[in-house]
Amino acid sequence: MKKFINTVLVAAMSASILAGCGGSQSSSATTTAAASGETAAEDNSAAETAGTEATATSKVFILPINTNTIPSLTPYNVYGNDDRLIATAPAFDPLFIITKDGTRWYLADSLEQTADDGCHYQLKLKDGLTWHDGEAITADDVVFTVNALLDATNGGSLQYVSYNGKDIVAEKADELTVDITLQEPYSAFESEFGRIQIFPEHVFGGDTKIKDNIEALNSGVGSGPFKLKENNEGQSIVYERYDDYYRGKADLDQVVIRMMPDESAQEAALQSGELSMMRITNPTKLAKYEADENYTVYNIPEGRLNYLAFNYQSPLMKNIDARKAICLALNGEEIIQGAYGSEELAIVAKNFCSPENLYYNDEMEGYQQNIEEAKALAESSGLAGQTLHYIYNQQRPNMKETAQIVQQQLQQIGVNVEIEAMDSAAFFPHLFAAWRGGNFTEDTSWEMASNGMDQMNADPATKLTSWTGDPLDKGFYVSDATNKLWTEASQALTTEEREEKYKELQVQMNEDYSMYPMANTNYVIVARKEFKGLDDIKRVPIFEDYLKITVE
Repeated sequence: MKKFINTVLVAAMSASILAGCGGSQSSSATTTAAASGETAAEDNSAAETAGTEATATSKVFILPINTNTIPSLTPYNVYGNDDRLIATAPAFDPLFIITKDGTRWYLADSLEQTADDGCHYQLKLKDGLTWHDGEAITADDVVFTVNALLDATNGGSLQYVSYNGKDIVAEKADELTVDITLQEPYSAFESEFGRIQIFPEHVFGGDTKIKDNIEALNSGVGSGPFKLKENNEGQSIVYERYDDYYRGKADLDQVVIRMMPDESAQEAALQSGELSMMRITNPTKLAKYEADENYTVYNIPEGRLNYLAFNYQSPLMKNIDARKAICLALNGEEIIQGAYGSEELAIVAKNFCSPENLYYNDEMEGYQQNIEEAKALAESSGLAGQTLHYIYNQQRPNMKETAQIVQQQLQQIGVNVEIEAMDSAAFFPHLFAAWRGGNFTEDTSWEMASNGMDQMNADPATKLTSWTGDPLDKGFYVSDATNKLWTEASQALTTEEREEKYKELQVQMNEDYSMYPMANTNYVIVARKEFKGLDDIKRVPIFEDYLKITVE
């Protein structure tokens, strides 16, 4: 097994090595040519053409996103989409952010319960806030944003404003105060609602049907430390410092979002000075940049779970002993070392939560490999001698290597695995066939799949609908005991009761053998050494607070 893992790791390392070495050009003195997608070697006429100032002393922070399309510069449809969140973050602040380490207040000054039933809250905004066009930020903007998100025709982020299928109500109490009513208690309300990046009612003329108001959506009139300067569609978004920002002036002069989905192009741009930073996902690049004095490597826990899913539509996967056999055959440590190559990139997952979540059960060991018991269960369940079809998303890092290691480990208990790589467009309709779009689709073409579940924003209840309900339980197994605990935990009124129930839930889900938790990943960044503070807030999506980033 170790020989195989080493082979996989060496292959992954070799494939990732690119020609060239770290350059010395500082991206804090970049030109607009770099900002708009041209090379930094172009003359200053390119900068003049794009309309962006570039001087030898300007402080410009340039970061890539893995897409060529940002459909809106107003963050109404960004939930769970890191690229869209990163693209709009410089210009739009959240109300507040809750993590296991506490609450950070931005536009909001407070959120208080006004009754003991867990259903009534009052939000107060900070006084003196302004939009980038100078208009005051008020309670009207909060109410407008909530109603726009609730409007199903917009296709926006309902997760912020509708919990367990029940919409909230937001009503203006005064210029800076909003009363909020829930239909039932929901433990993650505060952490979910705080993430909302409100948008200006006056820009949309008060019309909550915002989806087709392209001009307003792309105006980028926001509340953050940077305001929109130019949008070079398909290439870059250029933000400049907003000097009237309520929390003080940023050290950076500009933030530029480069649309650059190709990882090789990102690395070439980083080395030439056209990017200030990039993400790295394999140990070869990690070691390379850690050894290069021109760069600093930052490690941020991602709060993400990569897991092995079992298709409950498959007759083989309906047998709990078959699922248990697979879970006991796998070795999490070997998967981490073989697929990720370093605990700096990922650690072994113990359950469906992440150590970054509230109520994480750190007393659990997680699944422990036991080959002899796994063999016996494989025989008794009829799994031994079978061939399982394993699908994975080839556009996600580390998934190919993970599939290969699972394939080898299951051979030890007499189970064959055939692997199929898919792009996102093909993969997700298979993985979520049982409930995608609210419609059940029969799909027995696969038995196992590896996928990643995004950060749960502090409270596990944010994944309530991901693991409960019909028709989901036709796709993944969810026991009656698990369903009951999800409801009890998500509606618990005290922190003590929530912690008790969520820790019990983590144990119960492992006893269901409904999935195999594989890895809690880290978001590892390499940045040019002159940029500091990139990990002052260890949270993904990255760069919650651009005031933390400085240039030396």
